Amino acid sequence: MKFLLYPTLKGKGVSFIFTLLVATLMLSACGETATPASTTAAAATPGASSLIIPAGAGTEAEKTDLVMALVPSRQSDVIQTQADNIAAFLSKETGYKIKATVLTSYGAVGEGMNAKNIDLAWVGPLDFVVAANKFGVYPITGSVRKDVLGYKALVVARSDSGINSLADLKGKSVILGDPLSASSNLYPTYALQQAGLKPGTDVTVRNITSQSAIAIGVEEKAGDAGAFYDDARTNKEVTDKYPNVLKDTKIIYTTPLIPADPQIVRKDLNANEVKKLQAAMLKLSADTQGKQYLKDLFTIDGLAAVKDSDYDGLRDVIKAVKPELLGK
Repeated sequence: MKFLLYPTLKGKGVSFIFTLLVATLMLSACGETATPASTTAAAATPGASSLIIPAGAGTEAEKTDLVMALVPSRQSDVIQTQADNIAAFLSKETGYKIKATVLTSYGAVGEGMNAKNIDLAWVGPLDFVVAANKFGVYPITGSVRKDVLGYKALVVARSDSGINSLADLKGKSVILGDPLSASSNLYPTYALQQAGLKPGTDVTVRNITSQSAIAIGVEEKAGDAGAFYDDARTNKEVTDKYPNVLKDTKIIYTTPLIPADPQIVRKDLNANEVKKLQAAMLKLSADTQGKQYLKDLFTIDGLAAVKDSDYDGLRDVIKAVKPELLGK
């Protein structure tokens, strides 16, 4: 069996939250503050939804070897260490032999699942939605952080830059992440547009896949600002190199809540295997050592069940910013 982990999206009321998401992005462009996670937590209860296997899915015969994949939202060696630990835990719980691998791009997940080279993946919400649209993949769990089934993204500049808002980036440069990253690309791009700036024209854009590398890039003045998940600046590979990064840099924009990064399976994977995998994932989330693996991997506090419809609000944002990703 194969697992795919992504970085680099909650339960009850998620559709409502996502509807608010677009409205909040509009408000933030007018100077309003993004909706605090605390105001949405009550409407997004972790674990509120159960496993839903889509019609026509899960028909493949059961197998013993699986592959788990992860996207390169941090340094690959850092991800690989924790992915191996998680794969070992899941192998023990399910009885399957699970191998973990870190991919070279976000888009490689969907392609790998379509080719049946990847069985399970930890992905970002955007690349999940794109892969679901193309290949019928579906989520079994989602990442919980600070009791919220979702997360936010930041746009950060150096503290001594004189840049205090997105509008101040006109004529300057910003480092964005993988085109299929919600936190480091889709949402920051939308925010720039709402601030009256056209990326690539009014603002020079540079792309780096690793969000830790984006944080380092801002520190090293490789760009005037950078966008990443909250808060890639505290990743060990960043703080080991720049212990004062939180003092050297400042947040100039925070997105509204982004849907939880999900753990997904390919469409044809045997339904009984999928059920065992979800149960093992939830057990990992409740295990003391498992919790540490999740924290060290992608600053995840726990996992909860999610379903495809929880991401319908995100689909609306994609249609507004990058409709081509959905073939529209």
